[in-house]
Amino acid sequence: MTERFDCHYCKESLFGKKYILREDSPYCVKCYENLYSNTCEECKKPIGADCKMKKSSKLRKLLQVF
Repeated sequence: MTERFDCHYCKESLFGKKYILREDSPYCVKCYENLYSNTCEECKKPIGADCKMKKSSKLRKLLQVF
């Protein structure tokens, strides 16, 4: 018997698909982004799980403090 590997939220099969683990539970990318993604402070759009973040001058200044 084959073990099921489904999204914790929508229960869609994750075999052969990208997924994200959160607190030991797998989520499909769509559910993870809808439930847990951060929002861009400038454009107010959700920041996707595979988004490349652009370093701002504010972030560089903050990192220089530490």
